[in-house]
Amino acid sequence: MLSPHELATLMLLNGNDRRIESLEPDVLALRHYELVEVHELRGGMAALQISARGRDLLRRLGMDTARHAPPN
Repeated sequence: MLSPHELATLMLLNGNDRRIESLEPDVLALRHYELVEVHELRGGMAALQISARGRDLLRRLGMDTARHAPPN
C-alpha cells in the first residue's frame, strides 16, 4: 500500500512540472512498486517517468490528467 507521501509524489510526477530527486525515499518506494522508471539522459542526467503501471493506478484513482508522450 502506498503512503500519502508516495501517492503525492506520484501525482507530482504526473504533473510533469517539477523536478524530483530520484533517490528520495518516496521515489525509491515508487520504483520498488514499479510505478516510476528512471531513464538515463545524455551527460549522466536521469529523468523520472511514470510507468504504465503507475499511469494505470492514477487512471483508476481518477487522477491521470497529465498528457503523456507515447513510449519509445
